[in-house]
Amino acid sequence: MDFEGVSDSLGHFGRYQKYVFGLACIGFLIPGMQVVSITFVGNTVKHRCVVPNCDDNSTNYKENFTEWAIPEGDQCHVWTLKNNITDQCEPDMFFNTTASCSQWVYDTSLFFATTVTEFDLTCEKAWLRPLAGSLYMTGMLVGGIVIGDLADRFGRRKGILMSALLLGVGGVISAVSPDYYILLLMKFFTGAGGCGLVLVSYVLSVEFIGVKWRTFCGINIQIPFALGEAMTGVLAIFIRDWRWLQLTVTAPAVLLISYTWLMPESVRWLVVQGRNAEAKKIIQTIAKVNNVEVPRHLLDDANMESRPVDGTLSVTSSNVELVNETRQEAKTKKTVIDILRTPVMRIRSLNMFFSWFVCSLVYYGLSSNSTSLSGNIFVNFIATMLVEIPSFIFTFYVIDRLGRKASLSFVFLLGGVACIVSGFIPEGNNWLVVVLSLLGKFGISAAFAIVYIYSAEIFPTEYRSVGVGTCSMCARAGGILAAFIASLADIYQPLPLLIFGVLSLVSGCLTVFLPETVGCELPQTLQESEAFGSSGAQPAPQKFPEVPGCKVNIFRVPGTKVLFLGGNDIVSGCESITIVEGILQVANSFHEHCGSRIAIVLVEHRFPLQGSKCKNHGYFS
Repeated sequence: MDFEGVSDSLGHFGRYQKYVFGLACIGFLIPGMQVVSITFVGNTVKHRCVVPNCDDNSTNYKENFTEWAIPEGDQCHVWTLKNNITDQCEPDMFFNTTASCSQWVYDTSLFFATTVTEFDLTCEKAWLRPLAGSLYMTGMLVGGIVIGDLADRFGRRKGILMSALLLGVGGVISAVSPDYYILLLMKFFTGAGGCGLVLVSYVLSVEFIGVKWRTFCGINIQIPFALGEAMTGVLAIFIRDWRWLQLTVTAPAVLLISYTWLMPESVRWLVVQGRNAEAKKIIQTIAKVNNVEVPRHLLDDANMESRPVDGTLSVTSSNVELVNETRQEAKTKKTVIDILRTPVMRIRSLNMFFSWFVCSLVYYGLSSNSTSLSGNIFVNFIATMLVEIPSFIFTFYVIDRLGRKASLSFVFLLGGVACIVSGFIPEGNNWLVVVLSLLGKFGISAAFAIVYIYSAEIFPTEYRSVGVGTCSMCARAGGILAAFIASLADIYQPLPLLIFGVLSLVSGCLTVFLPETVGCELPQTLQESEAFGSSGAQPAPQKFPEVPGCKVNIFRVPGTKVLFLGGNDIVSGCESITIVEGILQVANSFHEHCGSRIAIVLVEHRFPLQGSKCKNHGYFS
């Protein structure tokens, strides 16, 4: 099936596509609320040891006796009580030696209850606190693979259903968990559901949207995710108990079960599975809603089965580029080892893996560290989340103008310098630290948006799925470490920002060794990738598939905007037509009507043809 032809007839971003895109945005909003909830759910509030003979049920965190009963600044020890004293609380009742404590008093002025206060995740057990965030990221790693494969095998809607159940049910169970280890297990499942929901929602929406709008939607669909993160900060202002907050940010995921009826199945996926009748029914519904007509011959079963669907996304490595593999290629097992065997792609792949690792580490690390900044933690957190939105808009406008390489290097360096400088700001300039931290989040958010696109263009078509999939795994590894790096603020407050800054600077410098891909025909094979971007090397011209029954061939020279279209027996006297620079866009496929032996190439603007005899034969439209 020539689905690009059907897509052109339906409209690239009509009312029905906007409906699907809107539902997909909700699929981004809810996981955004959950992914950062641990910042408040597991917030480390101020605490001190319970002092024997002094503390009782009526005492609070701030008491006068803490001046002589607890070493200054120590949250894990008390001065030793004299053995012969049993019921008095006076300064001379304590020895000048310390003892560890097993009970704590918490400052409940900011939060009534968190996982730290309820499960005593302090002192010797403090290492368990960031483990919740790390297990969530581990769940994202596993969920991206398992649920992605489920969606590829059994359909996009089933992938959304499984993700919604894991996220919603897992979140509810964690909210009522009587034990911290049960909560950790549920964090794993909610992470898997959250990642699966984002990936499948993204893939499903992009498979409905025409090529002209894919980059725009692929970048801006991340805005609801940022809004979901900020919404968690708003909810935390009013909900200061971790159980109710956890319930509030995850329970809405259960409502996404309704997508089984509200969200249509991917037409591309249905055709690949041979379910043509269902695919045609959805196409007809889209045409009706968009108030357009689809040429009847494009819906013929014979036409559907004569050619493989080109452009079906692989959910396990979703990105803004389509994974474009023929059935013959799919039979050969592709692994990341194949990419690493070739010298040029080995360096580029490792470079891209590191970029994804840094993006995830710094992105989630800055999100977690936002509550450690001076000032109102809720305002800092919400601002840190909302700053992503202008970064996405910035990315959309510069990524094609400056190029992938320059844009990515710039935002990495911008974020890195901002984070490092913030670590050396003198005390008393807390507002400047917050501003620089926001600038760092702006840079890394833009970098994350760019690497999604850039990585899909770096890897050749035959290895794009496995390449981007490995990048995603590296990102999850960075996310797993992010919570632990952010917790280093307890030791030295600027330390996390310094680590994030150095890693961003290194990645920004390494980016300059990657090839530019804007305006270039992307490599199809590893051999082309080795030559792609190399000095003096030019990949062989790419030959597009022939149109069945219509004798025409189209060639494009990779790395240029020049196309050569040659054919015979189509228009008398036009055996060769050359289309030169000036074309803004040429569709990837032909609409053919072989009965009248006409092939139509869709372009955005008219252009002069070489050979005057061909101008008036209706060959182009």
